[in-house]
Order: sequence, then C-alpha cells, then structure tokens
Amino acid sequence: MLLGALAFLVGGAADGTATGDRPLLRPAHDVDVTYALDAGNGAVLHERLRWRAATQTLRVDPPTEGLYVIIDFVARRMSTVRTAERTVIDMAAPDNVTGVPDSAAGASVRQGTDTVAGLLCNDWDMTDAAGEAARVCLTDDGVMLRARAGARTLLNAETVSATPVDPAAFRIPPEYTHRSVVAPTRSRP
Repeated sequence: MLLGALAFLVGGAADGTATGDRPLLRPAHDVDVTYALDAGNGAVLHERLRWRAATQTLRVDPPTEGLYVIIDFVARRMSTVRTAERTVIDMAAPDNVTGVPDSAAGASVRQGTDTVAGLLCNDWDMTDAAGEAARVCLTDDGVMLRARAGARTLLNAETVSATPVDPAAFRIPPEYTHRSVVAPTRSRP
C-alpha cells in the first residue's frame, strides 16, 4: 500500500488557501477521493481517501480488502484496522507519513495548470521525503489530484466529492481488540 499514495499532504499554507508561490498541502474542507494507483507492470489499483477537515483525520481504504487506516494528524496517531480479525494496531504516525516533508510547500515551484477528474489543479515540482523529485497537481483548496515521479504517474484521481464526510467512517468499533506498537528508536552514531 502506498499509504495515501502521497495524498492529503501535511503542512502548507495555514490560512486554508494556496498562494501564488506556495501550494496548500492539506485539504481545506472535507473531501472523498478515489485514486487509480500505478502498481507497476501495467497493473492499476484503486485507493479511497476520506479527509475530515474539522478533526484533521484521514481514512485510507487501500486496495487490500478488509483493511483501512485512520490517521489523526492532531494527535499524530495511526490505527490500522483489520475487519475480518476485528483487530486494531495503534501506533504513533510516522514522520512524513505522506511521503513529502513539511518543508515541501516552501520549496515547491509552480509549473502550470491541468484538469484532473474534471477539476482544475496546479502542477507543483517538489521533493519527497526520500529526496526524489515529484510533480504534484493540487487544487487551490489543497486536494491532490495527481502525483508523478519522472515519467511515471503514481496516482490519478478518478472521483472527487467535496460533500461532508460522515464522522462514522472514522470510528473504530469498540469491540475490536487493540494492540499498541511502539516504533523502534534509532540509535545515534
């Protein structure tokens, strides 16, 4: 899973709108997007992301049946839910969970406009967390519609709905068994 496939990035302008020289990297409103993901060798997978602006939470429904991930950006927590096993793995959200560092907005360069899934977006060249160049097409209100690395389109929005997202989609059934995972600490040289 590409965990959000670079979508719904953290950071960006704080006022809820993009500026001419800096993109908004977080949706300013609720949004529900289904993406086509390039899985390589001509295979295409589909991933659904739902963003709830009021709580700054993201639900990722990856191509894997019976699995979803909820990321709370305020609490910096991530829960992986397996419906068949009725289990939840809770952990701290990894730094740069979306694959793009928080500083990407400030270092991005606008490259023009395009239309994806019927919506106008601005292409921005930026660098991902691995230091690789990426071109991301974002709406002025922070919704990612496409991400490219080199000549490869990693993700492309197929459907976009800006209607309010049901808060129930972010609730984990209380009867599910929770297990906490602590990320290993890195030793310093």
